[in-house]
Amino acid sequence: IPADLQAWLDQQEREILVKALNESRFNRTAAASRLGLSLRQIRYRIARLGINTPGGDDPHGDAT
Repeated sequence: IPADLQAWLDQQEREILVKALNESRFNRTAAASRLGLSLRQIRYRIARLGINTPGGDDPHGDAT
């Protein structure tokens, strides 16, 4: 059992998001769709977990 459950869950979520982003070549819309999330949800999670993405300030949420 992890000593800090929230930190452990955040790390698991971070790893899954990074993998989905890498596999979609950092296209957040495609990664969100693959994970069953909305673009808004994945953008929130990326920000909350401090994941750096190329084109992170793109208003459309997609790397080009």
